[in-house]
Amino acid sequence: MKKALALMLVLTLSLSLLAGCGGSPAASPAPDSGAQAAQAAPQEPAPASGGRRVVMVIPQSLGDSGPMDSLKQNLEKAAEEFGLDTSIYEALEPSQHEEVVRTFAREGVDMIICAMPTMVEALKAVAPEFPDTKFCMVFPLEEIEMDNVVCVDFATWEGYYLCGVLAGHMTKVNQAGHVIGAEQSALIANYNAFKAGGKSVNPDFDVLLSNANSFDDPAKGKEAAISLIDQGCDLIITDCAATAMGVIEAGEEKGVFIIGDSSPHNEISPAVVLADTMTQFGPAMYSVVSEFANGSFSPGTHFSTLAEGGIGITVSPLISEHLSAEDKAAFDEGVADVEAVSEKIKAGELTVERNIQK
Repeated sequence: MKKALALMLVLTLSLSLLAGCGGSPAASPAPDSGAQAAQAAPQEPAPASGGRRVVMVIPQSLGDSGPMDSLKQNLEKAAEEFGLDTSIYEALEPSQHEEVVRTFAREGVDMIICAMPTMVEALKAVAPEFPDTKFCMVFPLEEIEMDNVVCVDFATWEGYYLCGVLAGHMTKVNQAGHVIGAEQSALIANYNAFKAGGKSVNPDFDVLLSNANSFDDPAKGKEAAISLIDQGCDLIITDCAATAMGVIEAGEEKGVFIIGDSSPHNEISPAVVLADTMTQFGPAMYSVVSEFANGSFSPGTHFSTLAEGGIGITVSPLISEHLSAEDKAAFDEGVADVEAVSEKIKAGELTVERNIQK
């Protein structure tokens, strides 16, 4: 039965990759523009790259204006620059992950990129079976010691500390909200760092935590945000990928400031979004793929920090014109503090604790 399931999956993957975005909503491929879709016919000529095929399997939908889109854009960049044969496959159900990754490995893909903690177990199960296949795990939240696996992780808590500094200046009620997509150790570390950053400039600062239980559901994000606003929060930070779009919508409706996550959202909501955390998921992955394309591969885990430019905070260039005089004064003071604290962290004068205790 298992063999039959695997054969069916191979056929499904090949057909859906050829069909572009016409697959099922639960797991549909999204070929990169400017890059070749995965080929089903082995007799076709190899691409100019000499047959180097890179497939990225992601557990969240594209179109999040965040990590998934950043990964896609940088895979497209690598495909164009290095002549790689690339494609992206959305595997949104956890039950799919292991068999999808294994199927691509069986097809002879040269490098398989996985992303986010939910895919770690699938990669750990499949990678030992295919020692000649290179694997890249983006944001695993743990170290994976295998000769054919390179992991890219991020000191995201440093960025959330900086956001806390800004939030500590901007809140008028000393209470902010934090919407997460799952109760994971990294997200709890971000929550604690956000609170600590706020308290560093505002001793009365407090944070209410809400778990939306999804990284891919704006409706749940909006529901979580409205609940926090009803509890008195006048500023909300997100840590939930595409779910954050609903948080931003709630902020617009209720007149509450939002700090987004992973990539800029200020153009989506210029009057509400104060800033965004910045996590360079795509560029970090691009660095690994570029090394692979140039014949190099360094297994192990590489943390990208604030000092290295892998994480940080992007302050909105649009918000000032929408602020009252009082809010603008607080915002300007907060941004100045963020810049000063950022330099201290980069210089090693301030260490932000990674506290995963809720």
